[in-house]
Amino acid sequence: MECSNGQHIITNHKFRFRLLALVKWASSASKVDKCVSIMNFCERSANVFMEAADQMAKMARETLVRATLPNFHLPAAVEVLTSGSYNRIPRCIRDRIVPTEPITAADRRRVLLQLNQVIEQRLVSTDIPPRMRNLRIANGRVTFRVEHEFEASLTLMGDGTAVPWRLLRVSVLVEDKETGEGKALMHSLQVRYVEQLVQARLAENLPNALHDMYDLLHSLCQSLQLEVLHAQTLRLCHERLGDHIRVEEYLPGRCLTLSYWRELSSHTGQPGPPRQGAAAAALALVDPSAELGFRFSVQVDPHDPSQPLMVWHVPALQPASDASLVERAVRCSERISMERLLVHTIHVRTRHKLGELKREVERRLSLGDVEATLHGSPALLSVPILQPCLRSEQLMVSVDTHTGVFLAHVPQYESNPVAPEIQQTLNDDKSKLESLVSQLRHWITKQRVHKTLLQLPATSYEMLPVLFDLSKHPLKDLSPNRMYIRLHRHPDAVLIVEFHERASNHCEMDYQYYFLWVKPASIEDNPNDESVVTDVPKVLVHKFR
Repeated sequence: MECSNGQHIITNHKFRFRLLALVKWASSASKVDKCVSIMNFCERSANVFMEAADQMAKMARETLVRATLPNFHLPAAVEVLTSGSYNRIPRCIRDRIVPTEPITAADRRRVLLQLNQVIEQRLVSTDIPPRMRNLRIANGRVTFRVEHEFEASLTLMGDGTAVPWRLLRVSVLVEDKETGEGKALMHSLQVRYVEQLVQARLAENLPNALHDMYDLLHSLCQSLQLEVLHAQTLRLCHERLGDHIRVEEYLPGRCLTLSYWRELSSHTGQPGPPRQGAAAAALALVDPSAELGFRFSVQVDPHDPSQPLMVWHVPALQPASDASLVERAVRCSERISMERLLVHTIHVRTRHKLGELKREVERRLSLGDVEATLHGSPALLSVPILQPCLRSEQLMVSVDTHTGVFLAHVPQYESNPVAPEIQQTLNDDKSKLESLVSQLRHWITKQRVHKTLLQLPATSYEMLPVLFDLSKHPLKDLSPNRMYIRLHRHPDAVLIVEFHERASNHCEMDYQYYFLWVKPASIEDNPNDESVVTDVPKVLVHKFR
């Protein structure tokens, strides 16, 4: 038992010494690791050096035995040093590495001049579409330009008649900066596809190759133009004009129909009654021209599709010069414009309506030596209803560009009571026009009397509470178109101005003057009282012309 305990103590003592030695060694383990790394690096370097030595020995014994310096190529050296070039280089090397010499400017001009002559000779013997005859030949290419549609550049790769045209570039000239946020209407890939399609047509070398190219590009550009006009119309409806205009029909690539002045009858030009449903359909079948609204259609020419877009008006514009003016308005110097077309159409319609009204007014009102004038843009009809007459006193008649109805006013008297009735008469039945214009003449004359007396010691009245015998007194014979003038310094004296239209010329007024002597009276006075004078002595009533 004692022996086993002693052995256990010895074993533990040795174990503690080993632990102590391990702890002391761990404090210097990093240095040991560095030494191990250095030894490994030295072994790898030794292996590399040994391998390099083996390879060099192998090259010296096997490879470099046959490595000898060739003889110098003296002829090539002499040619390069003396001439600066070497003509004996193999063709396979020269074709792949040595660049070809650029053509000189003189040769370029000569070749392009010859190519221009070839193109001219080819065009002389080729049928060119009429709208493509605006061409330019320069720099070995011919450029066809069709205004507002496209521009195409072509060339030839030889002088033979069987050589087809080669398309170089196509530019689409249809554009609208407001459509697509300023971007081109066609993507570059779409333009590239069109060029490939046109080139395929040209490669067939048919007699009418240029006609085929024109028909393809012309059809494409007309579709783009109609699309642009349609987008502009929708933008106008949304932003400004609202329901005043409407797209009646849009067939892509064929036509765009727009209606305006929809409250008016296209047959009479006057406001028409609203019709809906079966009644409107029946009316259109019986009389197509009686449908409501004016309209025009921008469409492909049905008789000759190669022509530009045409504008068809319902009802037709008269004269034909106005129609051609409006048709040219769809194309301006920079871009096509629906707003410009609409403005020109309404302007021509307005002048036509006011022109007809001018002739009818001159016939009805008997203006005499003066005549109504049609002027301005927007058009304005000025009717001098008095003579002499200031411009601000003339009856001005215009047309509402949104609805197409007549608007009447007198600039100097915007709030006169007769102008609204005249406006209603112009838009409906004109049978009352003469009497209303006569009322306006007398009303303006009264305003003249008011203005004349503003700086004088007198006051004008249209009516005065004057008591007189309705059966005997001369006042009963006066017309209602009269004015009473009370003199401030003579309150008992009243000057009556009576005016009426001259029979020979209704625009001139005849004036008659009456002097009336009055005295204050009360409403409580007894007319049967002898002290009350009920009859003014005739000697105090005077008539002046």
